Amino acid sequence: MAKALVKVPAIFPAGGLLSIRHSTEFTRREEPKKKVKRKKRRKAKGKKRWFSSKVESGWKKTQPAGTRRRLLLKAHKGSLLSAARSKQALANVTQDEETKEIALADARFFFEEHRKSKKER
Repeated sequence: MAKALVKVPAIFPAGGLLSIRHSTEFTRREEPKKKVKRKKRRKAKGKKRWFSSKVESGWKKTQPAGTRRRLLLKAHKGSLLSAARSKQALANVTQDEETKEIALADARFFFEEHRKSKKER
């Protein structure tokens, strides 16, 4: 006997496929479930932190932009490029979205300033 595959209507649970053998007989065949990949967020709390800044600047995400950038330049002895790279490194490893956005904004600012100063030379 030939089997016909029929999509299961909403009244059947799990939305599998049914095979019809006779007009009154149904058998259930399950479709393989697809695995959904989900990101697991790792917490650094209680673990040894593998990233640490080489230069302590006193930079905090809660400070105003002018203060953050002034502290960075002072800590990096006026080097725009090293200040930009340090904040880009922080943005690449942090799991906090707010810190990432602020660090990237500061890095972009210093990269742009470095490009401007390079053109003036």
